Amino acid sequence: MDKFGKSQAVKRVEDVRFLTGEGRYVDDITPENSLHAYFFRSPVGHGVITSLDVSDAREADGVHAVLTVEDLEAAGMDISMSGAILKNRDGTDGAKPLRPLLAKGRVRYVGEPVAAVIADTLEQARDAAELILLEVEDLPTHMALERGGEALHPEAPDNLAFDWGMGDEAATQKAFDAAAKTISLDVGDNRIIVNSLEPRGCYAEWTKDKLHVANNAQGVWVHKGHLKRAFGLDDDHVKVTNPDTGGGFGMKAAAYPEYFAVAQASRALGRPVRWMSDRTEAMLSDNGGRDLTSLAEFAFDENNKITAYRVRTKCNLGAYNSQFGQPIQA
Repeated sequence: MDKFGKSQAVKRVEDVRFLTGEGRYVDDITPENSLHAYFFRSPVGHGVITSLDVSDAREADGVHAVLTVEDLEAAGMDISMSGAILKNRDGTDGAKPLRPLLAKGRVRYVGEPVAAVIADTLEQARDAAELILLEVEDLPTHMALERGGEALHPEAPDNLAFDWGMGDEAATQKAFDAAAKTISLDVGDNRIIVNSLEPRGCYAEWTKDKLHVANNAQGVWVHKGHLKRAFGLDDDHVKVTNPDTGGGFGMKAAAYPEYFAVAQASRALGRPVRWMSDRTEAMLSDNGGRDLTSLAEFAFDENNKITAYRVRTKCNLGAYNSQFGQPIQA
């Protein structure tokens, strides 16, 4: 702590490189012989997939593969994405529905990845995605910060993800019942999107049975752990690197479906595969933040001394648990 502690200034050494255009971001890196990925995404917020036909896309010019969740399962991958789970107040676990790497059976948000198209060029992959035929039986969406409505997951009845609490509820209620006066305030914390200068991106390559994924994330160890689990690999067979990252603000700390699909495409085709989000994709698929309302209450005695306080919060986790979603909101 002596080196950087006690309010000592820390000299930045990276600025000259960035200010003179010498940064090296994911989009600056194209491994030799790379293919390009593009993700076909759900155009609806909630519905049952009744038909998904990728046959024409697979025959399009320059296309090497079109991966669906069935292809990932056939390859032996664990298609479930990790989500942090809290204990409810009654001791049960919070809801933990499957979040598949690519949509399986249903779509649950606009922008959910349904298929990955791999082609010689990004333009060819994008054009081929236009040939994918997706039919969805629409279901009601759930937007309000309230329980009820059409259930997104059978594992989350009433659309309740978790009901967590801490403190002594009974003692707090007793203090409020005996209070000389109370005050309360509703506080809204609006939903935000990060809009990092550099959208998310990655490339993947295999050397024999060893996987290397380079992504513009915030850290490598969490991503390495998720890739190990998805592919059934040990420590020595997975490497994750971060080139320069053009902004993250927490949004890039979590794992995302694209990294796994790109890695599997590279394994299946025996060539490096790269993917970069565009701004529209980022708006649809990046993790959002906040989106909660809190009722804060204070209890006072006759001398205006605070005797108790409590906060009740309703939060929006979106369509699925994210890697950090429940604990962060709690």
